[in-house]
Amino acid sequence: MATLKPLWLSLSDLSARLQRATTLRVACDYDGTLTPIVETPTAAQLPERTHEVLERLARRSDVKLAILSGRKLDDLQGLLGIPGTFLAGASGLETQDEGGSRHRNLGPEEGLPGELRSQLTQWCERFPGSWVEDKDVSIALHYRAVVADLQPAFGAGVRRRVRPFKSAVTLIHGKRVFEVVPSVAGDKASAIGQWLDRLGDDSGPLLFFGDDTNDEPVHALVRQRGGIAVAVGRTVSRAEHVLPSPQEVTWFLEWLDREWEARSVSLPVSVEVGELQSA
Repeated sequence: MATLKPLWLSLSDLSARLQRATTLRVACDYDGTLTPIVETPTAAQLPERTHEVLERLARRSDVKLAILSGRKLDDLQGLLGIPGTFLAGASGLETQDEGGSRHRNLGPEEGLPGELRSQLTQWCERFPGSWVEDKDVSIALHYRAVVADLQPAFGAGVRRRVRPFKSAVTLIHGKRVFEVVPSVAGDKASAIGQWLDRLGDDSGPLLFFGDDTNDEPVHALVRQRGGIAVAVGRTVSRAEHVLPSPQEVTWFLEWLDREWEARSVSLPVSVEVGELQSA
C-alpha cells in the first residue's frame, strides 16, 4: 500500500479530466464517509448539505450515483430517499437499481447458520454495551460501548465462535464492529462491479469514497478500472487519495458538482480549501 495523497492537491488534474468527459460516475460508502460514525446506527443523520449535493448529482442525466452500505437496503433507502440512485445494502448482498428493482446476491441455502447466530447473540449478552444488528442476510456485532479493557476479549470470543463456520461465513472487522456475512460472491466490490458493467464501456471519470475495511476491495477495483479511489479518515489503504473526514467529502462533492456544471467553460482552476469550506 502506497502513501495516500491528499485529494485537494489533485484538483487541477481532475478538473482537466472533467473538461474532457461527457459522463461522470460517483460511488460513496454511507456511514463514516457521508455521515460521521456515531454510537448507534439509528443516531446517524445525513447532513442536509450532504443530502442536497447528492440530490443535485442524482438529478443530472449525465451523472450516475451509487451509495453502498453495511446497512439493510430498506434502512439505506429510507435514510437517502434520492430517486435514480443505485443502492447496495448489507455490504453488497442486496442491491437496488436506479429504477427501484431489487436483487439479492444470495441463494436460498447460503444464509448464515442459525447456530452461529445464536452463539454470537449469547456472546454479546455477556458484554454490556455490545449488541447485535440483525440485517436478515447478515449480522453486525457492535461493541463501541463496551469498556476498552474488555474489547480484546470480546473480539477474541467472536473470532473463536466464527472459526468452525469459516467455510460458510466471512468475518470482517470494521470500526468497533464485526460484520458476519455469508461466504458468497456478493460484497461491495462485486456490487459496484455489476453496476459498472451494466453502465457499459465508459471513459468518464469514476470516483469512489470509502472509510472502512470492507471498502478496501472497492478501492482496488476502482483503481483497476482507472478510477479515483479516495479513503476517508484512513492512513493506510489500497486507495490512492485521502480526505480526512465526512465533512470534507461533502465539500469535495460540492466542488465536483460546481465543476461538472461549468465544465464546458474553460476557466483556470484556483480553488483553495478555505473557499470550499465556506461555500
